[in-house]
Amino acid sequence: MITSQKQYTAAKEKLEILKNSHKAKLKTNVPDVLIKAARAQTNELAQEVEASIKQYEMLKNWKKNTLRIDSIEDLMNAPIRYRLATDMTIEEFARKVDVHSRQIVRYEEEIYRNATTETLLKILGKLEINLSGDLKVG
Repeated sequence: MITSQKQYTAAKEKLEILKNSHKAKLKTNVPDVLIKAARAQTNELAQEVEASIKQYEMLKNWKKNTLRIDSIEDLMNAPIRYRLATDMTIEEFARKVDVHSRQIVRYEEEIYRNATTETLLKILGKLEINLSGDLKVG
């Protein structure tokens, strides 16, 4: 997940390199099976980078009042998505959730998987996240 303008710029550059490499002329002594595999892998990586870019752009241009949470992954991404959608800097976000900015940077690097449950609940509480769902018991 792209969390900063710097990462966004790097992702755009990476996507351009991947697209150019896909068009590049290949050596003639390489077996077709390897060429197909390499192109498929390059294409898959380009699609992943492009999806991250689109997600970042969507969040930076967010105009609605709510962000939908449909999965545990969405919940873990919620603080980052919130910060990007509200156009907050890490420092502003850190003040809002009462966590040091350097710690927020560390959490964002790991998409909050390195946060303790207590800290994550504190942050989610400060963001006033509302959850509902179903638990199947049979």
